[in-house]
Order: sequence, then structure tokens, then C-alpha cells
Amino acid sequence: MGAYYCAVCRQTTFTGKGHIFGKSHQSKLRVVLLKFLEKVKEARRTLKKPQVEKFDCTQPKQKFWCYCCGLEVDRNVTDGNMTVLYGGLLEHMATPEHRKNTHKFWWDNKADPKLRDKVIITVEETERFKAELANVLESFVEQEDEFIKQQADLIKTQERHRQEVLQSLFEVCFPRMQWHVTQSLRFSMDPLAQTCLQRTLSALNLHLRHQTRIQEAALWTQWWKHHGLEQEKG
Repeated sequence: MGAYYCAVCRQTTFTGKGHIFGKSHQSKLRVVLLKFLEKVKEARRTLKKPQVEKFDCTQPKQKFWCYCCGLEVDRNVTDGNMTVLYGGLLEHMATPEHRKNTHKFWWDNKADPKLRDKVIITVEETERFKAELANVLESFVEQEDEFIKQQADLIKTQERHRQEVLQSLFEVCFPRMQWHVTQSLRFSMDPLAQTCLQRTLSALNLHLRHQTRIQEAALWTQWWKHHGLEQEKG
């Protein structure tokens, strides 16, 4: 018997393919399948109820190792705006190549035949998933649009209030401040008095704008938390 490399045990054996019947190989195979099936089980839960989240560019891509194909695939699917959880894994397990490789893996390693179909997605399951996903995506987009509209309306309301407050201060303070500056010019003839009113009003305007920016930042923080995301800490 020649040398035989076992991908499950990650070692080369000189007992040939008889190695797969040994207790060591079968024990390691059960551990591999247990981990594999647990992850696939999580993905299968989304077949009837797809899960969609806002895309988070700060998070690295999550990968999944398919033991049957000996291939690393993306766990999720995203278009840069939305992320379909386990979309990549389900898509991979529905391909003809994965089905073919799964049958070969089970045969080569003498795995329990009752577990084989649990890591294969059928055509019927794929079609149902696509139909449910279309509804979920439509609902998600509508919720996003409504939330953004509400936040935009709130910011506009605050900006309008800021302008009203500023206008009121101008109407109340401007005549009085103008009178004081006029008196100062009349008695002291100080050149700096000519810019006193303008500087004071500019400082007031900057203060109100600063308060508005603080409120806008708080709104966006609430928006991130609404989607279960966290901004990067500087």
C-alpha cells in the first residue's frame, strides 16, 4: 500500500485508504462534521426567514470553510449597502459542484449517509429562499427610507428653529446694540467700536450653529445604534 494523505486528519498515512476505517479517522471525522453541521444549521434557519442588515464597512468579510469542497467561501452576501446573512453559504451549498463534492466526501471518508443531505440545499429550498428574500429586502428598503426621511425632517425642523431664534435675537438685540455703538462712536470716536456689533453677532451665529451640529451628531449616533452598528472609535 502506498502513501495516502487524509485531509480530515491532516496527515499522511502508509496504510492506504484503509486508514478511513480506523477509530482515529472516524473520531476526527465526527468532530469535523459536528462543527460543519452546526454552522450549516445556523444558515438553514434563515431559509424561511432571511435576515438582512445594513452593510458595515468597518467589519471584515466573514468566511466559511467548506470541508466537502476544500474551499473557503464568503458567509454573507452584500451589495455595499445591505448584507444578507448566510447568503453566500446558502448560495454555495445550492451549487451542483457542492452537491457533487459532498457525495464524494461522504463516500471517501465513509461518513454517516443520514447526515449528507443536511449540508446540501435543494432547488426547491433555493426558490423559496429567493421569494422570501425579495419581500424582506423590499421591507428593509422601505424602513430605511422612512427612517432617513424622519431624521431629515427632524434636522430641518431644528435648523428652522435655529434660524427663528437667530432672527429673534437680531430683532431684539440689533437696535439696542446699534444704539450703544452709536453712543460709543459719538463720545469716544474709537475705531474699534465700528466692528463691535458685527463681531458680537457673528459669535452668536457661530454658537447657534455649533449647537445644531451637536444635535445632528447625536441623531446620527442614534441612527447607527438603530441598526446595531457602532462607529469606529478615533
